[in-house]
Amino acid sequence: MRSLLLLPLLAAPALAPALAADCGRLPTGQNPSWQELDQEIARASAAHGVPTEIIKGVSWQESGCQQWRPDGSFVHNKTDCGLGMMQLTGDTAKQFDVERLKDDWRYNLDAGVSVLRQKWDRVQREGKLPADPDARRVLENWYHPLAYYQGKRTDEYLRKVFGHIERRPGALQQLLRRGVAVTLPTDALPGFTFGDRFVAHADNRFEDKDGRVARAPTHLGTIGDPETLAALDVLLTRARKAQERGQVKKAAGYLQRVVEVGLDTEHQGQARALLRELDALGEAQLAEAQTLVEKGDAPGAKRVLRRVVREWEGLAAAAQAQEALDALGK
Repeated sequence: MRSLLLLPLLAAPALAPALAADCGRLPTGQNPSWQELDQEIARASAAHGVPTEIIKGVSWQESGCQQWRPDGSFVHNKTDCGLGMMQLTGDTAKQFDVERLKDDWRYNLDAGVSVLRQKWDRVQREGKLPADPDARRVLENWYHPLAYYQGKRTDEYLRKVFGHIERRPGALQQLLRRGVAVTLPTDALPGFTFGDRFVAHADNRFEDKDGRVARAPTHLGTIGDPETLAALDVLLTRARKAQERGQVKKAAGYLQRVVEVGLDTEHQGQARALLRELDALGEAQLAEAQTLVEKGDAPGAKRVLRRVVREWEGLAAAAQAQEALDALGK
């Protein structure tokens, strides 16, 4: 896999230009929406046990999360035929249906994520990672698998991917809802060099090849396991139904449960958007109460405010309504 985003364009008149490889048929097409891509990343994460943050960082590094350019032309590397969104190439691409890697962005994404999992398993077989499946959620533990994804035994590539996860450049902000400053073992473990065994634990500990422990921040990523994703779908459905019935308090409770889970999936964005809608409804009720006060109808205003305190409990509108009630005198 060779990144398209950061390849330098250097003038080198003394050198013959690299010959373009024959990559065969190059289909045209249109990229999915960010929401569609987000949903598919969550599915691939659940299927292969790879954090969504890692998938998004790699996809951005490889192709800007694109299968096709804005003009519809196929994203590919002209020197090594890296293909599409995840830029699989050579023998790695031949593990899959190469033509489908070109035509089907979902298949391309899933193939790339499966390769990421292969690289994790390889590092584990080499004894550089523990067999504990929970270790996959700790983003710091993807240090060596990311290097293997590109095929080079240096930390240059993984530093770029981790940098994207932290800074969320450009449109990556559409997919990554929070930046994460992943800690490198070179910063946490004295004397660490690339290739050394280490493990990062969820409780802000790094353990080196000799079992020595150092304290440094570690970060849990999001692995969208099917059961959790299904549960979040149910909560969002219940929230929408409650909102349609005017049951604001119940709807807000469901939505806050989705937010509290903290997974970096499309559910977070949908829940926060619905909570903003509830806030807007609450603000409209507060405005109605203010209008009644200005008309001299204090009893009517109090009725509206009490309803807001009761139904918008836990939201900003409830606190504002209570202040207004206190000012009017209960």
